[in-house]
Order: sequence, then C-alpha cells, then structure tokens
Amino acid sequence: MSGDREWIINFAAFLAIILSIVSLLMFFRIQRLRMREEGEKIIKKITDDLPVGAFIIKNGAFIYVNSRLCELTGYSAETLKQTKWQDIVSLQNFEGTAAVINDLREGRIEAIEERIVAVRGDGARVSLIVKGQKISDMRHSHICGGTADVEESTYLKSGHGKEENLIDPVTELPGSVALRRQLEHETIENPALSLALVFVDIDSMNRVNDTIGRDAGDKLLQEAAKRLRECEGERVYHYRGDEFAILFKNRTRADLKMHMKRIMNSFTAPIQIHDTPWYETITMGVSFFPEDADSGGRLIDSAIAAIHYAKKNSRGKYEFYNPGIINSLRKRLELEMDLRHAVKRNEFTLYYQPQIDLKAGTVVGSEALIRWIHPIRGVISPGIFIPLAEEIGLIEEIGEWVLRTACRQTKQWNDQGLLLNVSVNLSPKQLFQESLVDLVRSSLTESSLSAKRLQLEITETAGADLFVMAQKLQELEEIGVGISIDDFGTRYNSLNYLKQLPLSQLKIDQSFIRGNRHDHQDVALVRMIVALANELSLQVVAEGVESAEHVQFLKQTNCALAQGYLFARPLTAERFIEQIDPIQRQLSEMIMSEI
Repeated sequence: MSGDREWIINFAAFLAIILSIVSLLMFFRIQRLRMREEGEKIIKKITDDLPVGAFIIKNGAFIYVNSRLCELTGYSAETLKQTKWQDIVSLQNFEGTAAVINDLREGRIEAIEERIVAVRGDGARVSLIVKGQKISDMRHSHICGGTADVEESTYLKSGHGKEENLIDPVTELPGSVALRRQLEHETIENPALSLALVFVDIDSMNRVNDTIGRDAGDKLLQEAAKRLRECEGERVYHYRGDEFAILFKNRTRADLKMHMKRIMNSFTAPIQIHDTPWYETITMGVSFFPEDADSGGRLIDSAIAAIHYAKKNSRGKYEFYNPGIINSLRKRLELEMDLRHAVKRNEFTLYYQPQIDLKAGTVVGSEALIRWIHPIRGVISPGIFIPLAEEIGLIEEIGEWVLRTACRQTKQWNDQGLLLNVSVNLSPKQLFQESLVDLVRSSLTESSLSAKRLQLEITETAGADLFVMAQKLQELEEIGVGISIDDFGTRYNSLNYLKQLPLSQLKIDQSFIRGNRHDHQDVALVRMIVALANELSLQVVAEGVESAEHVQFLKQTNCALAQGYLFARPLTAERFIEQIDPIQRQLSEMIMSEI
C-alpha cells in the first residue's frame, strides 16, 4: 500500500509540473497574441488613413492589408487574406514579378519598385506601382510594401502640387485623382447632396489595341473623349484605360436615362481610325450617393460593378447598380478563382466527338472538346468558362494543354492501328499569339503525330486583320496541318475568309442542318456552300447531324464528313474507342436500308 501511495504522490507531482509548464506556455502564448493584436491595431491605425495601399506578405500570402489596398484591388480584407499575390497579378507580368520577389526573398536585392497589372475583384485590370522590402526576425521573414495606381503615384510624387498632374495626357480630361478628389469634396462637404456617377466603358478598346495597334487605341480614346465632352461638358473624367466617368448632381433616374440615350446616340456615327470607319459601342453603369454608397470610393466601385454586370449580359447597354449585382459578381469572382486553380490542379479533360466519312461509312477522326470537371459544381460548360479564360488571360495556357493532349491521344490511337485525324479549336486570342506556330510544331514533335492528322479550327473574328491572320495560317499550313473555318455561313465575313486565308476545310454551322428540311432557303444554302467548297477543293464537314434524313440529304449534296448526336455525343477517350464499332455498324445498317 505504501508503494501505491508513493506512486500516486510521484504521479501527482509529475502532473503538477506538467500543468505548470502548460500554464506557463499558455501564458506566453497569450502574451504573444496580445502583443500581436496590439501590433496589428497599431499597424491598422497607422496605415488605414494612408492614401496608398499597404500590405504584409508571408510565404506568398497576404497576412495584412489596409482598406486602401482593398479599394484598389476590389477585394475585401478577408478575401485577400485567403489569397496569394499570384492570384491577383495578371499573367502578362506574372513571371517578371515572381522573379523580382524571389530575388528580394533570397536577399539578392534590398527593395523592389515594380509596375504591375493587377486583376481586380470585378475582373477589371488596374496598373499599379508597388514598392516593398524584406523584414526578418529570428524565425520568419515578411515582405512589407505599399502600392498606388499609376496616376495616383504620379500625383503623390508631385507633392499634391501641380494641377496639370490631374489631367490625362491622351484625352486631355481630368483623371482618376481629380475624380476622387471631387467625390471626396462633395460627399464630405455636402453630405445631403444627391450624386449620380455614370461610368462609360469603350467596348472594343482592347480589340483595337490588339489588332490595329496602340496608336489606334489612343485615337479611339481621344474621339470617345471628344464625343462625351460634347454631350456632358465639364462633368466628364477619364478614369483609366477604356473607362470614363461622368458626375451628376441632383438628378433622377429618368433624367439620367435621357442623358445616357443621348450619349449612346453620339456613338452611332463611325469613328475614323487610320482613314477606316470604326463602329463603336459603349456600356454604362450607374450608382447613386448616398443610396448605393456612403463614400466616393464605394460610389466608384458600385458604378464599375454595374458596368461589369451589364457586360456580362450584353454589351452596348446600361445598368443601374443594385445590391444583387455584388452577389452575381462575387459568384463570378469565385468561378474565376476556381478556374485559376483548375489549371494548376488538372481539372480539365478532353472529350472527342466522332467525325464520319459519309461515303465510306467509317469513323475517320474526331473533334477534341474540352470539359471542366469541377470538384463541387460538376461539369461546367465551355460556353461559360472559355469566355472567362479569354478575359482573364488563361486561354493560351488552356489552349496549349488541349493541343498537346489531343495530339498525344490521337498518336496513341494511330499506333493502335486506328488512323484517325483530330480537329482542335483555336480561340481568336490563341490565333494571334506570337508563339502559336512554335507551339503547334513542338506539340507534333513531342507526340510524334503526323502533321496531316491535325486540323486547326478557327472562327471569324470581327475586326481582325486578315493580312496578319493569313500570314500566321500560311506558316501553319507549311508545317503540314489543315486549317478549317468553323460555323461557316453565320458571319458577314465568311467569303473574305475563303478568299484570303489558306483553308483546307470548312464546317457548315449546325443551324443549317438542324433546320426544317422543307425550308428551301436552308436547303439551298447548304447546297451552295458544298458546291462552293468543292469548286475551291475544300473538304466540307456538316455539324449537328441528328437523323437519317440529315445523312441522306448531305450525301445527295456530296458533303464529305459529318458529326452530330445521331452518331455520338462527345465521348471520353475510353468511350470513344468502345463506340467506334457500334457507330460503324449503325452506318452500315443505314446504307443497307437506303439500298
């Protein structure tokens, strides 16, 4: 018994020591937490009133941001703290920014000052000047810094002195700093005043820059500024890029609708760019103070949100801000963030829709079609995520994955004795990327696929430079790949494409095939397209084939290839192989029934 008592006493003493140590550790942790909380309160007090964005980054992730950074980027503090800097930097300067930050982290440089393009929460781009330096303690290192948009940076460096710094040199209009100062004055000095802020977005600005050149883009901005100034006088500001702002006081919604209709009418006449008439549309978003926002910054954010909501539905219109817009844009932002992760997490897969030789009654190839298998939302349609990928700069990376994957898979089938071709779609942005020819060449080399087995599909691009496009496609043709024009007959420029581009194939849009077979116009158009293609020695593929009647009609017109749900929906690579024999049996039965 004495032994047991001694064991209990020793155990109790040991437990007391353990509890003392735990209590001491908890005390120190609480003290550290209190010190950190106090430190954060001090940092917040110092930085929240700064006119520039402030941040602290640890291991690539934001651990502190001030309210101005949230305003610049369009993200809440909670969202930014769950985000890495890589997620908000545009891909156009991602690699350069990563290299500089790595040099700072490794101690090769002491500080950074970089001009970057950030992707805002509403999808817009903003050019920022970022300054930062590395701060280390015994265990951790952080990157601390500040940022301002380019125009504000110029203004701040000037010491708030010269008025000319508030004028945009291209449009000769007051810029974003002037707008913010005016809004600050109005909302603070006249809080009872009703304000309406109309944001105007030039819809084709990026397309003009990409296809005609920066000089043409500046000309478009200047002409837009002139027309807006003629309509609204001194109320007009050039906010940034392709965005203008117009500030109204004490106006009703009915008044604003009249103003916006007048502005839209002013853009109906073409703009002369390099002696060429350019028809431009605009999209507008409107927000009110104090109904929609309690500060100038939030008034701007609400008007921009209204524009992006309007553009999501259709361009060339206007939208008044409402709280539901933020929820809609938040869902879009979540989808954008998921899409960025999808690239890294390999959530994409390719499906293949069989292409049928109508004369031989055999499967001769496939069209490769991308699918996004979201871990929570399931399959997401390309019609949803491809336009988003183009907008946020991911389409080239996704397009490269599609091309390389399709070439590898088709080569595997060829090695198994199935001599199949594959068609891969190119987006307009891919078509004009400088590295496209090298990408196609390397994809063929790496997969060992014969160039004649690859067909690249393009769609008509409104306003595209056909001369530049022809040069690019000529280089691709010299490699040995085929060039196909998709959805032929649905755009105004189709005949120009046939005339100027080195095409080997055209695809008749499914709307002509699925139409009423007794519609003489559709029948005549299909016959005409096939006859025209045969005259030009182009192969014809008919899309949207859904019945034996469709097949019979297409064979009568001498159409070479067909694809559609009659034969198969898009299939995984495994299912595609399994379905070849059943499809060919179906074709044989169809041919026998005709006999």
